[in-house]
Amino acid sequence: MKSNIRFFKKSKILPVDKFFKNVLYDNKIGYYSSRLPIGQKGDFITSPNISYLFSEIIAIWMISTWELFGKPKYFNIVELGPGDGSLINVLLRSFKKFPKFNSIKKIFLYEKSNYLKKLQKRNISDKNVKWINDFKTIKKGPVIFFGNEFFDALPIKQFKKINNLIYEKNYTFDKNHKIREVYKKASKNNCKILKSFKILKKLNFIEFPLFGFQELKK
Repeated sequence: MKSNIRFFKKSKILPVDKFFKNVLYDNKIGYYSSRLPIGQKGDFITSPNISYLFSEIIAIWMISTWELFGKPKYFNIVELGPGDGSLINVLLRSFKKFPKFNSIKKIFLYEKSNYLKKLQKRNISDKNVKWINDFKTIKKGPVIFFGNEFFDALPIKQFKKINNLIYEKNYTFDKNHKIREVYKKASKNNCKILKSFKILKKLNFIEFPLFGFQELKK
């Protein structure tokens, strides 16, 4: 399909993770940026859409953690990838049953998709909920980060060992407008990272979440 070339942008070849980053998160045509993938009209559902009990259990765990920390005056909660806002809405409703905790907690949402961000702002009526792009803006108090399938939605790199050398899987766009798999020698930096994990040494095919590690460092 000619439309596939849009995901390559100006590149002739892309590693798996960068290709799928375009497919999923491109501002105009990305899967998560141009439609609602969650719910009855979407492609899948997640636990918060099935039962409110899932979210209530998380709420109780957060309150218990706050108590375990000695009930600090500042307590921050960050949801990674809030989807359609179903989970955070149940948390907000649950927190109201615990007035002292409810009065001091601060909630932040971290969302990559502008489309979903607009949807969340329509679905979440609490004006105290804030959307952030930089975690450094949170200045006071401990922080709980949580995300339902956030890291599952981040693209991964794929590598293959051939004759004891490491090759990275890439996608390219041929003259017939079809996407083909090609393997290129992995960069020195990627080889160094992979070799630092002893558990990967005996594997011939490796999936590595570089974008996931980058999110953890933020």
